[in-house]
Amino acid sequence: MSEPTADSIRWQAFFQQSTQPLFLVNRRRRLLFANRAWEACSGLTLAEVRGRVCRRRAVSAGEEKEEAILGACAPPTDALAGRVCLAHRRVPGRADWWEIQYFPLLGPQGLLGILGAIRVLSAPTDVSFKLPVKLTALRDRKAACYHLDEAATASAALSRVYEQARLAAQTRMPITLLGEPGVGKEWLARAIHQRSEERLRYFARLDADKLPAPRLGELLFNPRNRATGLGVIYLHDPAALPTEWQSRLADTVKLRENPDFPRLIVGFGSDPRIDMQSGRLLEELYYAVSAVTIAIPPLRERLSELPRFIDLFLGRARTLQEHTVNGVGGEAMNVLRAYAWPENLRELQAMLQTACRRAKGERIELADLPFHLKHGSLPVERRLPLDRLLEQVERRLIALALKLTDGNQTRTAELLEIWRPRLLRRVEKLGLGNTGS
Repeated sequence: MSEPTADSIRWQAFFQQSTQPLFLVNRRRRLLFANRAWEACSGLTLAEVRGRVCRRRAVSAGEEKEEAILGACAPPTDALAGRVCLAHRRVPGRADWWEIQYFPLLGPQGLLGILGAIRVLSAPTDVSFKLPVKLTALRDRKAACYHLDEAATASAALSRVYEQARLAAQTRMPITLLGEPGVGKEWLARAIHQRSEERLRYFARLDADKLPAPRLGELLFNPRNRATGLGVIYLHDPAALPTEWQSRLADTVKLRENPDFPRLIVGFGSDPRIDMQSGRLLEELYYAVSAVTIAIPPLRERLSELPRFIDLFLGRARTLQEHTVNGVGGEAMNVLRAYAWPENLRELQAMLQTACRRAKGERIELADLPFHLKHGSLPVERRLPLDRLLEQVERRLIALALKLTDGNQTRTAELLEIWRPRLLRRVEKLGLGNTGS
Protein backbone atom coordinates (compact mmCIF):
# COMPACT_ATOMS: atom_id res chain seq x y z
CA MET A 1 0.00 0.00 0.00
CA SER A 2 1.30 3.46 -0.86
CA GLU A 3 1.71 6.23 1.68
CA PRO A 4 -1.44 8.36 2.13
CA THR A 5 -1.37 11.80 0.52
CA ALA A 6 -2.87 15.04 1.82
CA ASP A 7 -5.81 14.66 -0.57
CA SER A 8 -6.53 11.10 0.57
CA ILE A 9 -6.41 12.18 4.21
CA ARG A 10 -8.97 14.91 3.49
CA TRP A 11 -11.54 12.61 1.83
CA GLN A 12 -11.05 9.94 4.49
CA ALA A 13 -11.70 12.53 7.20
CA PHE A 14 -14.82 13.61 5.29
CA PHE A 15 -16.23 10.06 5.24
CA GLN A 16 -15.34 9.55 8.89
CA GLN A 17 -17.89 12.25 9.75
CA SER A 18 -20.73 10.11 8.39
CA THR A 19 -22.85 8.04 10.77
CA GLN A 20 -23.74 5.71 7.90
CA PRO A 21 -21.39 2.73 7.43
CA LEU A 22 -19.27 3.40 4.31
CA PHE A 23 -16.52 1.39 2.63
CA LEU A 24 -14.45 1.65 -0.53
CA VAL A 25 -13.08 -1.14 -2.72
CA ASN A 26 -10.95 -0.90 -5.86
CA ARG A 27 -11.83 -2.47 -9.20
CA ARG A 28 -10.21 -5.72 -8.05
CA ARG A 29 -12.59 -5.73 -5.05
CA ARG A 30 -9.85 -5.11 -2.49
CA LEU A 31 -10.97 -3.14 0.54
CA LEU A 32 -9.20 0.23 0.61
CA PHE A 33 -11.11 2.16 3.24
CA ALA A 34 -13.93 1.87 5.79
CA ASN A 35 -15.17 4.53 8.20
CA ARG A 36 -15.72 4.18 11.93
CA ALA A 37 -19.46 3.56 11.44
CA TRP A 38 -18.56 0.53 9.27
CA GLU A 39 -16.20 -0.75 11.95
CA ALA A 40 -18.92 -0.46 14.58
CA CYS A 41 -21.46 -2.16 12.29
CA SER A 42 -19.20 -5.04 11.25
CA GLY A 43 -17.31 -5.56 14.50
CA LEU A 44 -14.01 -5.38 12.59
CA THR A 45 -11.31 -2.76 12.32
CA LEU A 46 -9.97 -1.43 9.05
CA ALA A 47 -6.47 -2.51 10.07
CA GLU A 48 -7.64 -6.13 10.24
CA VAL A 49 -9.07 -6.33 6.74
CA ARG A 50 -7.46 -3.54 4.68
CA GLY A 51 -6.31 -4.95 1.33
CA ARG A 52 -8.42 -8.12 1.64
CA VAL A 53 -10.57 -9.17 -1.35
CA CYS A 54 -14.34 -8.90 -0.95
CA ARG A 55 -15.46 -12.12 -2.64
CA ARG A 56 -19.15 -13.08 -2.81
CA ARG A 57 -19.67 -16.78 -2.21
CA ALA A 58 -21.61 -19.12 0.03
CA VAL A 59 -20.29 -18.99 3.59
CA SER A 60 -21.00 -21.23 6.54
CA ALA A 61 -21.79 -20.20 10.10
CA GLY A 62 -18.48 -21.52 11.32
CA GLU A 63 -16.36 -19.64 8.80
CA GLU A 64 -14.07 -16.81 9.82
CA LYS A 65 -15.89 -13.64 10.72
CA GLU A 66 -13.70 -11.56 8.41
CA GLU A 67 -14.57 -13.69 5.37
CA ALA A 68 -18.28 -13.48 6.13
CA ILE A 69 -18.21 -9.68 6.46
CA LEU A 70 -16.09 -9.21 3.35
CA GLY A 71 -18.38 -11.53 1.40
CA ALA A 72 -21.39 -9.48 2.45
CA CYS A 73 -19.65 -6.30 1.18
CA ALA A 74 -18.62 -7.80 -2.18
CA PRO A 75 -19.85 -5.60 -5.08
CA PRO A 76 -22.28 -7.29 -7.52
CA THR A 77 -21.66 -7.60 -11.25
CA ASP A 78 -23.68 -4.47 -12.06
CA ALA A 79 -21.44 -2.34 -9.82
CA LEU A 80 -18.30 -3.77 -11.41
CA ALA A 81 -19.81 -2.85 -14.78
CA GLY A 82 -20.13 0.78 -13.65
CA ARG A 83 -23.83 0.89 -12.76
CA VAL A 84 -25.35 2.10 -9.50
CA CYS A 85 -27.16 -0.82 -7.87
CA LEU A 86 -28.67 -2.14 -4.65
CA ALA A 87 -28.11 -5.43 -2.81
CA HIS A 88 -29.53 -7.08 0.29
CA ARG A 89 -27.08 -9.18 2.25
CA ARG A 90 -27.25 -11.24 5.42
CA VAL A 91 -24.10 -12.08 7.38
CA PRO A 92 -24.10 -15.61 8.87
CA GLY A 93 -24.66 -15.58 12.60
CA ARG A 94 -26.45 -12.19 12.59
CA ALA A 95 -30.18 -11.47 12.85
CA ASP A 96 -30.18 -8.29 10.76
CA TRP A 97 -29.82 -7.66 7.02
CA TRP A 98 -27.67 -5.14 5.21
CA GLU A 99 -29.09 -3.06 2.40
CA ILE A 100 -26.02 -1.90 0.48
CA GLN A 101 -26.10 0.72 -2.27
CA TYR A 102 -23.06 0.66 -4.55
CA PHE A 103 -21.79 3.80 -6.31
CA PRO A 104 -19.15 3.13 -9.01
CA LEU A 105 -16.41 5.79 -9.25
CA LEU A 106 -15.47 6.26 -12.89
CA GLY A 107 -12.39 7.93 -14.35
CA PRO A 108 -10.94 8.52 -17.83
CA GLN A 109 -9.58 4.96 -17.89
CA GLY A 110 -12.78 3.33 -16.60
CA LEU A 111 -13.69 2.04 -13.16
CA LEU A 112 -11.53 3.41 -10.33
CA GLY A 113 -13.37 1.95 -7.38
CA ILE A 114 -16.77 1.39 -5.78
CA LEU A 115 -18.20 3.17 -2.74
CA GLY A 116 -20.60 1.10 -0.64
CA ALA A 117 -23.18 2.59 1.76
CA ILE A 118 -24.80 0.23 4.25
CA ARG A 119 -28.23 0.52 5.80
CA VAL A 120 -28.99 -2.00 8.56
CA LEU A 121 -32.47 -3.57 8.33
CA SER A 122 -34.25 -5.72 10.87
CA ALA A 123 -35.04 -9.13 9.41
CA PRO A 124 -38.68 -10.32 9.59
CA THR A 125 -38.88 -12.49 12.69
CA ASP A 126 -41.56 -14.78 11.26
CA VAL A 127 -39.80 -15.65 8.00
CA SER A 128 -38.34 -19.14 8.09
CA PHE A 129 -37.17 -19.35 4.47
CA LYS A 130 -33.72 -18.55 3.15
CA LEU A 131 -33.03 -17.90 -0.52
CA PRO A 132 -29.90 -19.33 -2.15
CA VAL A 133 -27.16 -16.83 -2.92
CA LYS A 134 -27.82 -16.87 -6.69
CA LEU A 135 -31.54 -16.20 -6.25
CA THR A 136 -30.81 -13.41 -3.79
CA ALA A 137 -28.45 -11.81 -6.32
CA LEU A 138 -31.07 -12.14 -9.09
CA ARG A 139 -33.69 -10.54 -6.86
CA ASP A 140 -31.35 -7.65 -6.08
CA ARG A 141 -30.64 -7.06 -9.79
CA LYS A 142 -34.36 -6.97 -10.54
CA ALA A 143 -35.03 -4.69 -7.56
CA ALA A 144 -32.48 -2.17 -8.87
CA CYS A 145 -34.79 -1.55 -11.87
CA TYR A 146 -37.52 -0.14 -9.62
CA HIS A 147 -36.64 3.14 -7.96
CA LEU A 148 -38.31 6.50 -7.33
CA ASP A 149 -35.27 8.74 -7.52
CA GLU A 150 -35.86 10.22 -10.98
CA ALA A 151 -37.96 13.21 -9.96
CA ALA A 152 -35.25 15.65 -11.09
CA THR A 153 -35.54 14.44 -14.69
CA ALA A 154 -39.27 13.77 -14.73
CA SER A 155 -42.10 16.05 -15.84
CA ALA A 156 -44.19 17.91 -13.30
CA ALA A 157 -47.00 15.34 -13.61
CA LEU A 158 -44.71 12.37 -13.05
CA SER A 159 -42.84 14.14 -10.26
CA ARG A 160 -46.14 14.35 -8.37
CA VAL A 161 -46.68 10.63 -8.94
CA TYR A 162 -43.21 9.83 -7.58
CA GLU A 163 -43.78 12.03 -4.53
CA GLN A 164 -47.13 10.35 -3.80
CA ALA A 165 -45.48 6.94 -4.20
CA ARG A 166 -42.66 7.82 -1.80
CA LEU A 167 -45.19 8.90 0.83
CA ALA A 168 -47.31 5.79 0.26
CA ALA A 169 -44.26 3.55 0.74
CA GLN A 170 -43.98 4.75 4.34
CA THR A 171 -47.35 3.22 5.30
CA ARG A 172 -49.07 -0.17 5.03
CA MET A 173 -52.37 1.30 3.84
CA PRO A 174 -53.95 -0.14 0.65
CA ILE A 175 -53.08 1.73 -2.55
CA THR A 176 -55.12 2.19 -5.72
CA LEU A 177 -53.26 2.85 -8.97
CA LEU A 178 -55.25 4.35 -11.84
CA GLY A 179 -54.03 4.51 -15.42
CA GLU A 180 -54.51 3.27 -18.95
CA PRO A 181 -53.08 -0.14 -19.89
CA GLY A 182 -49.33 0.05 -20.35
CA VAL A 183 -48.63 3.22 -18.32
CA GLY A 184 -46.56 1.33 -15.73
CA LYS A 185 -48.92 0.56 -12.82
CA GLU A 186 -47.16 -2.69 -11.91
CA TRP A 187 -43.75 -1.00 -12.19
CA LEU A 188 -44.89 1.69 -9.74
CA ALA A 189 -46.30 -0.94 -7.37
CA ARG A 190 -42.93 -2.74 -7.37
CA ALA A 191 -41.08 0.55 -6.84
CA ILE A 192 -43.28 1.32 -3.82
CA HIS A 193 -42.56 -2.16 -2.48
CA GLN A 194 -38.80 -1.72 -2.89
CA ARG A 195 -38.94 1.53 -0.94
CA SER A 196 -41.05 0.14 1.91
CA GLU A 197 -40.12 -1.80 5.03
CA GLU A 198 -41.53 -4.92 3.33
CA ARG A 199 -38.80 -4.96 0.69
CA LEU A 200 -37.27 -8.21 1.96
CA ARG A 201 -40.58 -10.02 1.48
CA TYR A 202 -42.13 -11.39 -1.69
CA PHE A 203 -44.12 -9.34 -4.21
CA ALA A 204 -46.99 -11.23 -5.86
CA ARG A 205 -48.87 -10.04 -8.95
CA LEU A 206 -52.37 -11.51 -9.25
CA ASP A 207 -54.59 -11.05 -12.29
CA ALA A 208 -58.19 -11.42 -11.14
CA ASP A 209 -59.41 -12.17 -14.67
CA LYS A 210 -56.89 -14.88 -15.55
CA LEU A 211 -55.82 -16.91 -12.52
CA PRO A 212 -57.83 -20.04 -11.60
CA ALA A 213 -60.26 -19.39 -8.78
CA PRO A 214 -58.79 -21.86 -6.24
CA ARG A 215 -55.26 -20.54 -6.69
CA LEU A 216 -56.40 -16.92 -6.52
CA GLY A 217 -58.33 -17.57 -3.31
CA GLU A 218 -55.37 -19.35 -1.76
CA LEU A 219 -53.08 -16.41 -2.44
CA LEU A 220 -55.57 -13.76 -1.33
CA PHE A 221 -56.90 -15.30 1.86
CA ASN A 222 -54.29 -17.80 3.03
CA PRO A 223 -53.63 -17.01 6.74
CA ARG A 224 -50.03 -18.20 6.31
CA ASN A 225 -49.18 -15.55 3.73
CA ARG A 226 -47.07 -13.49 6.10
CA ALA A 227 -45.38 -16.55 7.59
CA THR A 228 -44.29 -17.67 4.11
CA GLY A 229 -42.73 -14.29 3.32
CA LEU A 230 -45.45 -12.65 1.19
CA GLY A 231 -45.28 -8.90 1.76
CA VAL A 232 -47.33 -7.26 -1.01
CA ILE A 233 -50.13 -8.39 -3.30
CA TYR A 234 -50.64 -6.41 -6.49
CA LEU A 235 -54.17 -7.22 -7.69
CA HIS A 236 -54.93 -6.26 -11.27
CA ASP A 237 -58.57 -5.52 -12.16
CA PRO A 238 -60.29 -6.47 -8.87
CA ALA A 239 -63.66 -5.86 -10.56
CA ALA A 240 -63.21 -9.24 -12.27
CA LEU A 241 -63.50 -11.04 -8.92
CA PRO A 242 -66.85 -12.70 -8.06
CA THR A 243 -69.05 -10.46 -5.94
CA GLU A 244 -68.78 -12.65 -2.84
CA TRP A 245 -64.99 -12.54 -3.07
CA GLN A 246 -65.02 -8.76 -3.44
CA SER A 247 -67.08 -8.50 -0.26
CA ARG A 248 -64.74 -10.84 1.62
CA LEU A 249 -61.68 -8.95 0.39
CA ALA A 250 -63.21 -5.63 1.50
CA ASP A 251 -63.83 -7.03 4.98
CA THR A 252 -60.26 -8.35 5.13
CA VAL A 253 -58.71 -5.08 4.01
CA LYS A 254 -60.69 -3.12 6.61
CA LEU A 255 -58.78 -5.05 9.31
CA ARG A 256 -55.64 -3.02 8.63
CA GLU A 257 -54.02 -4.12 11.87
CA ASN A 258 -54.28 -7.78 10.85
CA PRO A 259 -50.63 -8.92 10.68
CA ASP A 260 -51.51 -12.02 8.65
CA PHE A 261 -52.67 -10.11 5.57
CA PRO A 262 -50.04 -8.67 3.18
CA ARG A 263 -50.24 -5.11 1.95
CA LEU A 264 -52.69 -4.74 -0.96
CA ILE A 265 -52.08 -2.62 -4.05
CA VAL A 266 -54.76 -2.69 -6.76
CA GLY A 267 -54.57 -1.50 -10.34
CA PHE A 268 -57.43 -0.28 -12.53
CA GLY A 269 -56.95 0.00 -16.28
CA SER A 270 -60.27 1.85 -16.68
CA ASP A 271 -62.39 4.22 -14.63
CA PRO A 272 -63.60 2.28 -11.54
CA ARG A 273 -66.68 4.52 -11.35
CA ILE A 274 -67.96 2.91 -14.54
CA ASP A 275 -67.48 -0.56 -13.05
CA MET A 276 -69.34 0.52 -9.90
CA GLN A 277 -72.23 1.95 -11.93
CA SER A 278 -72.52 -1.30 -13.89
CA GLY A 279 -72.44 -3.39 -10.70
CA ARG A 280 -69.21 -5.11 -11.70
CA LEU A 281 -67.27 -3.54 -8.80
CA LEU A 282 -68.58 -3.31 -5.25
CA GLU A 283 -68.44 0.18 -3.80
CA GLU A 284 -67.36 -1.20 -0.42
CA LEU A 285 -64.28 -2.81 -2.00
CA TYR A 286 -63.31 0.33 -3.90
CA TYR A 287 -63.61 2.56 -0.84
CA ALA A 288 -61.67 0.02 1.24
CA VAL A 289 -58.68 -0.02 -1.14
CA SER A 290 -58.66 3.62 -2.28
CA ALA A 291 -57.41 5.28 0.92
CA VAL A 292 -54.34 6.22 -1.13
CA THR A 293 -55.02 6.78 -4.84
CA ILE A 294 -52.33 7.55 -7.43
CA ALA A 295 -53.28 8.42 -11.02
CA ILE A 296 -50.56 7.80 -13.62
CA PRO A 297 -50.84 10.03 -16.72
CA PRO A 298 -50.65 8.40 -20.17
CA LEU A 299 -47.52 8.77 -22.29
CA ARG A 300 -49.20 11.14 -24.75
CA GLU A 301 -49.57 13.68 -21.92
CA ARG A 302 -45.85 13.60 -21.05
CA LEU A 303 -44.09 13.36 -24.38
CA SER A 304 -41.31 15.57 -23.01
CA GLU A 305 -40.10 12.44 -21.20
CA LEU A 306 -39.94 10.38 -24.38
CA PRO A 307 -36.11 10.67 -24.77
CA ARG A 308 -35.60 9.52 -21.16
CA PHE A 309 -37.82 6.46 -21.62
CA ILE A 310 -36.11 5.66 -24.93
CA ASP A 311 -32.68 5.71 -23.25
CA LEU A 312 -34.01 3.52 -20.45
CA PHE A 313 -35.57 0.91 -22.75
CA LEU A 314 -32.59 0.86 -25.11
CA GLY A 315 -30.33 0.20 -22.12
CA ARG A 316 -32.51 -2.72 -21.06
CA ALA A 317 -32.59 -4.05 -24.61
CA ARG A 318 -28.79 -4.04 -24.78
CA THR A 319 -28.69 -6.41 -21.82
CA LEU A 320 -31.07 -8.82 -23.58
CA GLN A 321 -29.89 -8.52 -27.20
CA GLU A 322 -26.46 -8.23 -28.73
CA HIS A 323 -26.63 -4.83 -30.42
CA THR A 324 -24.98 -1.43 -30.15
CA VAL A 325 -28.02 0.83 -30.66
CA ASN A 326 -27.76 3.79 -28.29
CA GLY A 327 -30.08 6.44 -29.71
CA VAL A 328 -32.74 7.54 -32.20
CA GLY A 329 -32.17 9.64 -35.32
CA GLY A 330 -33.76 13.06 -35.75
CA GLU A 331 -36.43 12.08 -38.32
CA ALA A 332 -37.36 8.99 -36.36
CA MET A 333 -37.64 11.01 -33.14
CA ASN A 334 -40.01 13.48 -34.82
CA VAL A 335 -42.26 10.58 -35.83
CA LEU A 336 -42.20 9.16 -32.30
CA ARG A 337 -43.14 12.54 -30.82
CA ALA A 338 -46.10 12.87 -33.20
CA TYR A 339 -47.52 9.42 -32.37
CA ALA A 340 -50.35 9.07 -29.79
CA TRP A 341 -49.03 5.86 -28.13
CA PRO A 342 -52.43 4.25 -27.37
CA GLU A 343 -50.70 1.39 -25.49
CA ASN A 344 -48.32 3.76 -23.70
CA LEU A 345 -44.93 2.58 -22.41
CA ARG A 346 -45.63 -1.06 -23.18
CA GLU A 347 -46.00 -0.21 -26.88
CA LEU A 348 -42.90 2.01 -26.83
CA GLN A 349 -40.74 -0.75 -25.32
CA ALA A 350 -41.98 -3.38 -27.80
CA MET A 351 -41.41 -1.02 -30.74
CA LEU A 352 -37.85 -0.24 -29.65
CA GLN A 353 -36.98 -3.92 -29.28
CA THR A 354 -38.16 -4.57 -32.84
CA ALA A 355 -36.40 -1.48 -34.19
CA CYS A 356 -33.12 -2.54 -32.55
CA ARG A 357 -33.18 -5.79 -34.52
CA ARG A 358 -33.73 -3.87 -37.76
CA ALA A 359 -31.18 -1.12 -37.15
CA LYS A 360 -27.91 -1.37 -39.08
CA GLY A 361 -26.01 1.27 -37.10
CA GLU A 362 -25.86 2.75 -33.64
CA ARG A 363 -29.08 4.75 -34.08
CA ILE A 364 -32.65 3.87 -34.95
CA GLU A 365 -33.55 5.61 -38.18
CA LEU A 366 -36.85 6.28 -39.91
CA ALA A 367 -36.60 3.11 -42.01
CA ASP A 368 -36.37 0.99 -38.85
CA LEU A 369 -39.76 2.12 -37.50
CA PRO A 370 -42.99 0.13 -38.02
CA PHE A 371 -45.18 1.00 -41.01
CA HIS A 372 -48.09 2.41 -38.97
CA LEU A 373 -45.82 4.89 -37.18
CA LYS A 374 -44.43 6.27 -40.44
CA HIS A 375 -47.56 6.21 -42.60
CA GLY A 376 -50.52 6.10 -40.21
CA SER A 377 -53.09 3.30 -40.42
CA LEU A 378 -52.62 0.28 -42.66
CA PRO A 379 -54.34 0.30 -46.06
CA VAL A 380 -57.83 -1.22 -45.99
CA GLU A 381 -56.77 -4.37 -47.85
CA ARG A 382 -53.99 -5.01 -45.26
CA ARG A 383 -55.95 -4.35 -42.06
CA LEU A 384 -56.27 -7.19 -39.56
CA PRO A 385 -58.86 -6.16 -36.93
CA LEU A 386 -57.63 -8.44 -34.16
CA ASP A 387 -60.30 -7.52 -31.59
CA ARG A 388 -63.15 -8.11 -34.04
CA LEU A 389 -61.68 -11.42 -35.20
CA LEU A 390 -61.14 -12.63 -31.63
CA GLU A 391 -64.70 -11.62 -30.74
CA GLN A 392 -66.05 -13.69 -33.63
CA VAL A 393 -64.02 -16.71 -32.50
CA GLU A 394 -65.18 -16.23 -28.90
CA ARG A 395 -68.84 -16.01 -29.98
CA ARG A 396 -68.58 -19.27 -31.91
CA LEU A 397 -66.83 -21.09 -29.06
CA ILE A 398 -69.37 -19.98 -26.45
CA ALA A 399 -72.28 -20.81 -28.75
CA LEU A 400 -70.83 -24.29 -29.37
CA ALA A 401 -70.28 -24.89 -25.65
CA LEU A 402 -73.85 -23.81 -24.85
CA LYS A 403 -75.15 -26.19 -27.50
CA LEU A 404 -73.11 -29.09 -26.10
CA THR A 405 -74.45 -28.45 -22.58
CA ASP A 406 -78.06 -27.75 -23.65
CA GLY A 407 -77.75 -24.17 -22.45
CA ASN A 408 -76.63 -25.01 -18.91
CA GLN A 409 -74.49 -22.04 -17.92
CA THR A 410 -72.72 -23.75 -15.01
CA ARG A 411 -71.64 -26.70 -17.17
CA THR A 412 -70.73 -24.31 -20.01
CA ALA A 413 -68.45 -22.29 -17.71
CA GLU A 414 -66.76 -25.50 -16.53
CA LEU A 415 -66.31 -26.64 -20.13
CA LEU A 416 -64.70 -23.32 -21.09
CA GLU A 417 -62.71 -23.24 -17.81
CA ILE A 418 -63.92 -19.77 -16.84
CA TRP A 419 -66.06 -18.45 -14.00
CA ARG A 420 -69.83 -18.39 -14.45
CA PRO A 421 -70.07 -14.59 -13.83
CA ARG A 422 -67.55 -14.03 -16.61
CA LEU A 423 -69.56 -16.30 -18.93
CA LEU A 424 -72.73 -14.30 -18.19
CA ARG A 425 -70.95 -11.03 -18.96
CA ARG A 426 -69.59 -12.35 -22.26
CA VAL A 427 -72.95 -13.85 -23.27
CA GLU A 428 -74.61 -10.48 -22.69
CA LYS A 429 -71.86 -8.51 -24.46
CA LEU A 430 -71.80 -10.84 -27.47
CA GLY A 431 -75.58 -10.77 -27.82
CA LEU A 432 -76.11 -14.49 -27.46
CA GLY A 433 -79.44 -13.93 -25.66
CA ASN A 434 -81.11 -15.99 -22.95
CA THR A 435 -79.34 -19.32 -22.88
CA GLY A 436 -80.96 -21.07 -19.93
CA SER A 437 -79.94 -21.72 -16.34
